[in-house]
Amino acid sequence: MKLIVTGSLGNISGPLTTELVQQGHAVTVISSKPEKRGAIEALGATAAIGTIEDVGFLAATFAGADAVYCMLPPFNYFDPTIDVMTEARKLATAYAEAIRQAGVQRVIHLSSVGAHLAQGNGVLAFHHLAERILRELPADVSITHLRPVGFYTNLFSYTAMIKGQGLLGRFLTLRYSGVLALLTGKTGVIAANYGADDKVPWVSPLDIAAAVAEELTTPFAGRNVRYVASEELTCNQIASALGQAIGKPYLKWALMSDKQMQSGLEMFKIPKARAESIVEMNAGIHSGLVDEDYYRNRPVLGKVKLADFVREFAAVYNKG
Repeated sequence: MKLIVTGSLGNISGPLTTELVQQGHAVTVISSKPEKRGAIEALGATAAIGTIEDVGFLAATFAGADAVYCMLPPFNYFDPTIDVMTEARKLATAYAEAIRQAGVQRVIHLSSVGAHLAQGNGVLAFHHLAERILRELPADVSITHLRPVGFYTNLFSYTAMIKGQGLLGRFLTLRYSGVLALLTGKTGVIAANYGADDKVPWVSPLDIAAAVAEELTTPFAGRNVRYVASEELTCNQIASALGQAIGKPYLKWALMSDKQMQSGLEMFKIPKARAESIVEMNAGIHSGLVDEDYYRNRPVLGKVKLADFVREFAAVYNKG
């Protein structure tokens, strides 16, 4: 099969490309970075260097493909000049137009848990918008919207907090662990406006890649949604496993208020409006709103468990 992969050689697209090439497919990987050409070709794939904003480039790359994997790149939430919804609309519209022009009949779209909601999902709202735009394609275009849950790799963002580094890290350690923790060096806390005993589904990018590969290579007609998850755990279970792996068995995941979360994000230099949308997303996780459709359509869990990921987390944590 002739297959198109977007996302360059990222955490999902890298292992996805490797798997598809090993299966014997003709794979083209789209990347905006010319320096990635060598690494893409080393995997046995064809490199297409260009941007997904360029409809002409996309349509030419998509031409003749049996299936296309489309993903929106991660946005820089620290950049106050980016309007996430505007960017998402632009990119999803470019994908849709290129799919029309190229006559693509099979699309796998990387969406997200929470995309069933038009509101109340905070920063995840752009996935709802992207799904809506792609659903406007002609009915003969078969589309699977893949909705992965929270990535294990998102936990890397808590590294400085766990170490008690920076103003925010020291403040949270003092707030949730006390002065003694600071004096003894036994710092270690994860804090957000979801946490503690909240049960949350988590996923490895490797399990997402496996799901994308299956969807790309399995005949399908129509429109559907597929959730992807690896394990369902409470936040306290997450903290305990991470703590054991990094030599901080006292690590805990504290639940803070929405107001405290907002203040912490702004202290971390995230623009106010962007911080509000993150707080709203987390509040939706805490209330169960974000994951409600996931639990109505629970998937078979993937192979990569937290016990596998914590080794990777420890290696990164100890290197920093």
